[in-house]
Amino acid sequence: MKLTVLGGAGMRTPQLIQGLFKHPDLHLSEVTLFDNDENRLLVMGELSKYLVEQHQASFKLTFTSDIREAVRGAEFIYSAIRVGQEESRVLDERVSLKHGVIGQETTGPGGFAMALRTIPVMIEYTKIIHEVAPQAWLLNFTNPSGLLAQALNTYGHHDKVIGICDAHAGIKNALGKFLGVPHTRLQATYFGLNHLGWVPSVIVGGEDKLPEILENYESLSRTSHIFSFFDPDLIRNIGMLPNEYLYYFYYTDQAVKNINESNETRGEQIVKLGRPLLERLYDHVKSGDVAKAWADYKQTMEERNNTYMSRETSGNVHNVYEKEEKIEITYEEEGYEGLALNIIKSIKYNKQQVLTLNIPNNGTIAGLHHDDVVEVPCLVNENGYFPLSVGEVPDVAMSLIKPVKTYERLAVEAAVTGDYDTALKALTVHPLVPSYTVAKAILDEYLEVHKQYLPQFNSEKQELIN
Repeated sequence: MKLTVLGGAGMRTPQLIQGLFKHPDLHLSEVTLFDNDENRLLVMGELSKYLVEQHQASFKLTFTSDIREAVRGAEFIYSAIRVGQEESRVLDERVSLKHGVIGQETTGPGGFAMALRTIPVMIEYTKIIHEVAPQAWLLNFTNPSGLLAQALNTYGHHDKVIGICDAHAGIKNALGKFLGVPHTRLQATYFGLNHLGWVPSVIVGGEDKLPEILENYESLSRTSHIFSFFDPDLIRNIGMLPNEYLYYFYYTDQAVKNINESNETRGEQIVKLGRPLLERLYDHVKSGDVAKAWADYKQTMEERNNTYMSRETSGNVHNVYEKEEKIEITYEEEGYEGLALNIIKSIKYNKQQVLTLNIPNNGTIAGLHHDDVVEVPCLVNENGYFPLSVGEVPDVAMSLIKPVKTYERLAVEAAVTGDYDTALKALTVHPLVPSYTVAKAILDEYLEVHKQYLPQFNSEKQELIN
């Protein structure tokens, strides 16, 4: 079986490759990395080949900048591309913050700008996938994952598409650690949109543990930092556990204040860490010392991973794990790559599993359109995915889901058509954007700073269309 990785020069690719070694039951024969940045691809490709050789993996690893060669013969295609690289992310964040709005790569205007750049590229890739590998499943991890899943299901040229995100897996890991049971033995029910979801029940041995968890939320927040972002009274009032990204909606003013006080955005930190690292890795690879490249990579990525969401939630950069109470566990937690690999196992080898995916609603959540992409638990097997009905959801959640979903539909349409008015409408209705005037100012600046990546908004093209 061949697995292809789009965006194979991304910084997390070696982590994905390392994760494959934990799943020999995948029976992979080939893994191909694709990227159009040949210098980065050389670095990440050689680093990945080193890992494959060190672990004496049963599959061969190749890398190429030819998209057709990359996807030909693939049964599964994993996508994690980044149009404009990290430097564009910095612009996404800074433009938004300049106007007093949260700057984050998936939530709010930052995710909007990233979607405008990325959606047209991914749609073009689906044309090639449908032509060259029509039976392949496309597993999209590319951010903003929910918007990309909406775009590919609405406008894409390939039918077998699943949007994925590891946030829910992180919630299950945290709950398993707190309750002292493997994540495979608990079911954290879930509903919402990508990076906008809630857990209304936690089932272990047929019993709902959520009331007990809510009562002891202070203890949960001490054992897992993703729950420490929220006041216990807020969570008990809501009566559900939050996806960590709800912090940006429940504490919007504080998040903006914290980022500004830190004098550095997350994107700027990643550029500061990542660019020198890439240069060092290139030198190590060029000199043939790939072992030194791997050691350097691991150390830098650990620093990057350990500081995620630290500045937004506290105003300073620190290790988010340092204050967690230590709990000894005797089972393995699910990693970054786990969700994608479990989907592959379920479809390829009919391993029946319930996994949280981004898929078309089709009545799963009452009150949303059938073609609205939602993030819900699905039964996955050799026949594909089958969403588990959610039905009516509490008003406290729907009050956020509906306006964000309206924004997502408009943002996707704008990314595909290049229509200015639709793009402006999308930002105007987003709950994190305070007014039309702010929305217009942000949009105009994005169209200017990202001009090279947004040809669909070219004025001459629009005049021809009109």
